[in-house]
Amino acid sequence: QASAAVLEQALVPLSEKAALPRPFVRTPKPTPTSISTMIIPSLSRAAVHVVRRQQAAASRCFASGVAKAEVPPQMVNVGLKEETQRTARAACRVEVGPEVSKALAEGKVAKGDVLTVAEVAGIMAAKRTPDILPLCHPLTLDKASVECSLDREAHVVEVIAEVRCTGRTGVEMESLTAAAAAALCVYDMCKPITKGIVIRDLRLLSKSGGKSGDYSREDE
Repeated sequence: QASAAVLEQALVPLSEKAALPRPFVRTPKPTPTSISTMIIPSLSRAAVHVVRRQQAAASRCFASGVAKAEVPPQMVNVGLKEETQRTARAACRVEVGPEVSKALAEGKVAKGDVLTVAEVAGIMAAKRTPDILPLCHPLTLDKASVECSLDREAHVVEVIAEVRCTGRTGVEMESLTAAAAAALCVYDMCKPITKGIVIRDLRLLSKSGGKSGDYSREDE
C-alpha cells in the first residue's frame, strides 16, 4: 500500500502534490536490548543504577567463566536440628607498633582505656552478628567474652573471643565477628597516634557442638 501511494504521488502534477496527504509508513518499534532499557522509564535513578550494576556483574561472571549460583541467597532451614551446646573461639592480632604499644602500656591514649573498650565492643558485636552478616541466624547467646592483651615486646595486641549458646546452629561467626570488632576498636582508638596499625590473622581457633562435630586449629 505504501508503494502504491508513492507511485500515485509521482504521477500527480507538482501543483497538486501539496494538497495530497502524505502516505503513512509504519516504522518498526525499537527492540529493547537489555533489561534496563525495558524498565528504566518506571524506575528511579538509584534503581536504574542497581540494575546496571547487576548487569555489569553478570557480564563479568560470564566473561570469567564463573556461573551464577543456582541457589538464591537464603537463610538455611535449621528448624529440624536438635538444640545442642555450641561453643566457638576466635582470635586475631593487631600490630600496633612501638609508639602505640608504649602509649597503651602507660595508659596515655587520648580516647581512654583501649583494651577494655575493645573488649566491650567485641561483646556488643557478637550480639549483633546477624545485623552485619545477613544470612546468619539470630541467636540467644549464653555467653560472650573477649580478652585483649598487649605483648609489648612484639608491639601486638592479641584478641581472643569466646561465644557460647544452646541452639540449632553454631556460633563461629559470632566469635569471629567479636574478635574483628575488638581489633577495629583498637585501631579506631589508636589511629590518632599512627595510621600504620595492621590487623592480621583473624581465624577460628576451635568450635564444639553440632552435626559437624568438634574442630580445633592444629597450629594453635
